[in-house]
Amino acid sequence: MAEEEPGKIIGAPVWGIFLVFLGVIFLLQTLNVLPWGLWGTLWRFWPVLIIIIGLGVLLRGRNPWLVGLLILVILCACLGMATWQYGLSPPAGITTENYSQPLADIEHGKVEVDFTAGSITIGSLPAASPNFVEVASGVRDGKEGMRVRFNREDGESELYLSTERVDRKFWGGDEMRWDIRLTRSIPLAINIKSAASNMELMLGELRVTEFHLDVDAGNCRVTMPSSVDITHAYIEADVANVEITIPDGVAARIWVDADLSALDVDESRFPKQGDSYTSDNFFDTDQKRIELEIGSAVGRVQVK
Repeated sequence: MAEEEPGKIIGAPVWGIFLVFLGVIFLLQTLNVLPWGLWGTLWRFWPVLIIIIGLGVLLRGRNPWLVGLLILVILCACLGMATWQYGLSPPAGITTENYSQPLADIEHGKVEVDFTAGSITIGSLPAASPNFVEVASGVRDGKEGMRVRFNREDGESELYLSTERVDRKFWGGDEMRWDIRLTRSIPLAINIKSAASNMELMLGELRVTEFHLDVDAGNCRVTMPSSVDITHAYIEADVANVEITIPDGVAARIWVDADLSALDVDESRFPKQGDSYTSDNFFDTDQKRIELEIGSAVGRVQVK
């Protein structure tokens, strides 16, 4: 009869449980069950990770299933508390700050946005607006959460918007909310970096010639431009849900590197041709076109 190996200690798979827990959160956020801005509150529970590691050490040799269940209960309790705290302050408690710049003699604009944790909308100003940009930014507790840098020279402008580090109370998570409206009168190059956020990018009426989007852990809906002859677009997404709409009457050639992501391309509009999805009329010289490159590690990408 085989004897048990002396000194063998079986512990709970702490890191495995933690990774499954993170995966469930990302899944619920991708399905719009949990808000992406929740990470602004959830990160404050990081000391719980130390507690869990300590429990794993102290309870080694005990029934690993019971220890694993205890760890899972603790993690779920933290998620419940974070969700509750996130919703304590009503939307009416958000203080709004406004920013604008006149169009004046600007002939070409470059816009860079670096946004973390919250909700962001980008769209167009009315055709008759005299401004280059108008921004409404809001954050709970009356703390300003936007940093602005603007340069103008020889008809060229550069606008840089970024989230400013703010002092947040433990109770009642803040949520950044930006609404950015840009002129539709001049060509634009737009570069957006975002993490843990909900984005609605309505570029249809903007004259966007170049578009870069880098999103980590977010939910993003993009309506591509339809007001320029050709747009070069690049989208990188990690653990994100990205929905891309190409307006009717706009042709596209699309390259996708999806890795582990779920991919859904409307092949009735963009049939697969070699290593790309390409509209039948893409090479017509009088056709408005989009060249789109998509890279997605984990998540979901839909092109329609």
